[in-house]
Amino acid sequence: MVEPKLIAARLADVTNVIARSICNISGVAGMSVGVVHHGEVIYTDNLGTRHVNRDEPSWVPTSKTIYNIGSISKSFAAAAIGRLFHDSDHVDWYTPVEEILQDFQPADKRLRGLLATSDFMSHRSGLFGDLSLALQGDFEFLLPRQELVRTVGQLETIAPFRQSWHYNNWGYSVVGEIIEELSGRDFGDYLDETVIGPLNLSDTTSRPNFGDAHDFADAHFSLRDGTCYPAPRRYYFKDSLFEAAAGIYSNVDEMLQWGLAILRAESNPDTSPLRHMQISTLVSNQIPLDNPSHDFRFYGMGWIRTQLPGVVGLQGDNPELLELHELPVLGAGGPSMLTYYHQSSAPGYYSAIFLFPETESVVVVMTNSMPLNDAADWIIQAYISALFNFPTTADYVELAERSGKSKLQKSDEVLKRMREIRDNHPHDKPLPASTYVGTYVNSIKNFHIEILEGPTGPGHPQDTRHLEMRFQGRESQRYQLRHLYGQVYEWAVDFDEAAKRGRAVIWDPEYFLVHFTLGADGSRANALSWAAFTDVRPGGIIMHRDDDREGNGRVVEESSFSIGGMLRNVCCSLLGRFVGEL
Repeated sequence: MVEPKLIAARLADVTNVIARSICNISGVAGMSVGVVHHGEVIYTDNLGTRHVNRDEPSWVPTSKTIYNIGSISKSFAAAAIGRLFHDSDHVDWYTPVEEILQDFQPADKRLRGLLATSDFMSHRSGLFGDLSLALQGDFEFLLPRQELVRTVGQLETIAPFRQSWHYNNWGYSVVGEIIEELSGRDFGDYLDETVIGPLNLSDTTSRPNFGDAHDFADAHFSLRDGTCYPAPRRYYFKDSLFEAAAGIYSNVDEMLQWGLAILRAESNPDTSPLRHMQISTLVSNQIPLDNPSHDFRFYGMGWIRTQLPGVVGLQGDNPELLELHELPVLGAGGPSMLTYYHQSSAPGYYSAIFLFPETESVVVVMTNSMPLNDAADWIIQAYISALFNFPTTADYVELAERSGKSKLQKSDEVLKRMREIRDNHPHDKPLPASTYVGTYVNSIKNFHIEILEGPTGPGHPQDTRHLEMRFQGRESQRYQLRHLYGQVYEWAVDFDEAAKRGRAVIWDPEYFLVHFTLGADGSRANALSWAAFTDVRPGGIIMHRDDDREGNGRVVEESSFSIGGMLRNVCCSLLGRFVGEL
């Protein structure tokens, strides 16, 4: 067995050269890493800062610094519900969700009586995971938790049931509701009692302490020049739509303990505090990540299971930034190795965890930035390569540079497309703003958009009053609408504005088009559609005018229209992915 000190030296080289460079290139404020090998912690280290405006040594992160772990939270929720199903005589992984949550009914009648918890947990429901009605930036949830079950019931079917993998954060939100229904307990309380408490994970929680003296990594967002923009405030997920899906906070020390507990619960369940959590089921093959599957890439429940050598990081952003053939083969030239992993991308936090059963190894990377690429993915692959001393190692710094440029280019293409459309209609003038002003609601009337007439704003292409769109009517959720042609407006935002508002980058131009439909006499719009995705939902979300909710439709004119000003006025809780993309 290789001397742990030699391995630690290789890992330190990664920190000092590769990880540091990737953080600088990608706009990562702070990073923490930890490695367990043969069941023992052999390395931890940290880079950067917990907050870019604090450069004192005390603000350098440590292995005890608290980060949001985003979608890695799913592995905790999966263990918790595994315990409930183990203890139950009347429900299990395949019990239809309608039999547990009485208010749940899929709009797609073909799924009724079939859609089970395991389908949500393995992302094989075939339902669209778009979060447009829940998250639009500025660290706010747009729907109360009470609307979760109804909203999930209305999700569109985009793939055959149980035939393909489509990541869907909503499903794990449903898992949280099921946990509360079956246990009779609050999700956080049940998690503490059955999972976190028995492992003595004292800093792992969905209810973090945000006190100034606490060792906490603040969220940041990379601007296009790689500088880090700090979030205007701290946020958390307690009692929100996505507490179970992405709401847990932890640190490197305890995530290493968590990974090791998962490995030992699988290999020797009789002596594990997690022995009733059905860990072997959670890390088993439930659905291939690609269909038809030609390799060993599968999703379980809260974990991806794959074999090295192979391409990893498929749950994160980098496969969207580079072609599949451009992605590195982790472990190239080395022996076959089984690994379980998961990634996370939440507003201001990207992280990753890998487990290796054969060597009882765990690698964790946590960052406090939404970067120009999935930096945590590139960084953790570099550490894994050093840990096992793979004969062939990718140039992860170069991959970070290339993927970062790709993200900016994709974002810029959206604005370029808007200019092209507008240039193709040089003489097309909008109808009076009063034609469109009003309130529009979705089919189940839990989400509305206010269209208002506002003062001329920067960048508006015509000398007329522009329109303004407000999600759920909130001042903090306002976006300028600019006329394109006919009855079509657009609200595309540039990269830095999206970052400062905590938005995940969307690079389908169709998403940012608002199509108004005029009534029979042509004097007033009676519907609009928005949030289209070219390949998945080309018709967008259709919303109809609601005269019962009409206001006067006029925005109070302000002296400035600044993103910073809007951020300072934010007063509600959370997010923007995304998750995801959460």
